[in-house]
Amino acid sequence: MFSSNDYWRRNYRDLQAEDQEIIHRVSRFLADALAGCPPVQRAIDVGSGTNFYPALLMLPWTKQILLADFSESNVSWLKDQLAYDGSPWPWRPFWQEMQKAKEYSDVSKPRQRLREACADEPGHAGIEQLSVFDLPKARWNLGTMFFVAESITQDPAEFRAAVAAFIGALTPGAPFAAAFMAGSDGYPVDGTRFPALPIKSDDVKRHLTELGVREPSVDLLNTSKRVRDGYAGMIVATGFARDQQRRES
Repeated sequence: MFSSNDYWRRNYRDLQAEDQEIIHRVSRFLADALAGCPPVQRAIDVGSGTNFYPALLMLPWTKQILLADFSESNVSWLKDQLAYDGSPWPWRPFWQEMQKAKEYSDVSKPRQRLREACADEPGHAGIEQLSVFDLPKARWNLGTMFFVAESITQDPAEFRAAVAAFIGALTPGAPFAAAFMAGSDGYPVDGTRFPALPIKSDDVKRHLTELGVREPSVDLLNTSKRVRDGYAGMIVATGFARDQQRRES
């Protein structure tokens, strides 16, 4: 079984420099895309794993959030951690980075607000065991997917299908943010090596363009301090799901 605790310890126990950069870029994008707008009804984080910060990035902009992951152990971990009320809150350093943007500082009690946003509404909000390939079409008004499509396969076609399924789950014009590990040769979890697809920024941008994404922005971070060996950097992609006209064409 996938060791969720080991994965969290290796990747999210401490706030990493690359995650700081992702937080800054995505929070700015969402502020530009949604500031002054009422919160959307529902958002989704695909392949949450043991990572709450994509959901926290969406917190000021949505009423509901679905955390979806294919791993049974990750789903259990997410549920336990969401209910955990001890101190210190492991995600406080991540939230403090987000609070550098005013919209996040305006959210009082983010820990409680995250619980409220993830209250169960089956198929729409909560925490669910769900494959990226089984996502319903055009259901969520905002979305994130971090380190998923390139980390579940070594098949380029399957990578493209996963990205397409994520974009397809968003309503027309919905803003999104995605992150990928460039050039990854796989990753260790509790003594087991998991495969990955060594993608490049151009692969991501090309596929988003093929999917009709509006205003795609794809950047390879130049952060010098890395989480681990075995990859060439982190890619951050933002944009808007294709509009209704292109969906129907």
